[in-house]
Amino acid sequence: MGFTISANKSLVALAIVLTLLVTSAGESCIICVPLPKITHADHLLENEYVLLAREKTGEPYSFISVEVLKGPFDQQDIKLFIPSNTRRMLRVNPEDTIVLMRRTAKAEWKYLTYADPEYRKFIRAILSNSGRWSGAGAKRRRTTFFAAYLTHNHRSIREQAYLEVGRAPYASIKTISASVPREQIREFLTNWQLIEWHSLYILMLGQSQHPDNRDLTYKKVQVAARFGLTTNLSAWIAAFIEAHPDVGVDTVEALYFIPGRSTRAELKEVLKGLSVLGSEAVMTADPVIANRRRRIIQSYAVLLDHYPMMAGWVAKDLTSWQLRALVDRLQRIQTNGAMLDPSSNLAITYYLSTAERFPAVGRLD
Repeated sequence: MGFTISANKSLVALAIVLTLLVTSAGESCIICVPLPKITHADHLLENEYVLLAREKTGEPYSFISVEVLKGPFDQQDIKLFIPSNTRRMLRVNPEDTIVLMRRTAKAEWKYLTYADPEYRKFIRAILSNSGRWSGAGAKRRRTTFFAAYLTHNHRSIREQAYLEVGRAPYASIKTISASVPREQIREFLTNWQLIEWHSLYILMLGQSQHPDNRDLTYKKVQVAARFGLTTNLSAWIAAFIEAHPDVGVDTVEALYFIPGRSTRAELKEVLKGLSVLGSEAVMTADPVIANRRRRIIQSYAVLLDHYPMMAGWVAKDLTSWQLRALVDRLQRIQTNGAMLDPSSNLAITYYLSTAERFPAVGRLD
């Protein structure tokens, strides 16, 4: 009896840890969460007090409220250091303000952002719509709200919209991809100063059937494989497979899963892309998407044969998808003492302990 209790406790611990390792299909897309992860909307919703303010004439770093946006305010002057360039901008633009916030009545005021009239409209819209961002469908409604601002002519507004949409579930990103003009996406992707932000628009590009866009996804994946590039590779992999549904997974397998071809860093990015596409089948009964996930699992079998050190990633995906497949391969890899890190061993152990409960994928050869 003691052994059984101990074993059960171990499995419970494994389940808890693995929950932290596995990304649900309904959560943020693991490919395109750009930095910073906390947006202005997050701050506006988390703080109980938000107001617009300007510096008091003749009193540096002393601010007075222009408009209270959230919570009561007693009209006392606020002492606060802000960037010197922000103070200069306020002096030459009398119609502009800054946004200040604090969590509680006793907390210190903090600077959030500079706000010209257009950005203030944006902030008010966030606050007036935020009541709809809770309960069932909240993520979808929030994503839809910010998607409408992706084409706004105000750069800061576009950036905040991009950050918000970029952390939406992949299925939501697909549904709004047509709302951004192809020309805007292509222009954005030519800006190398923003290369770390490219992933969202790369994924949107994958939804386009325009020949130029399909060709671009093919070229990017080919160049990345040839030179071992990993920046935005996961996004290009997903976009390429979406744009080339008949041959996408086959091509990726041939480029990256042959023996001795790929580094761990490359494989990690490739698997991110495949994982996002495979996870989509959890959210829909579309047979095309289900068949694509089956093909991805077939490709995972090839990966395990040549790169067993990636077995932990495969186990996490199969656990997330709640499917029974590749059990013999995973058992063999763990038994043979492949070079697995502790988290990979943990993921495999947990998957093998639960795989019998999941429906079998069937023969993969």
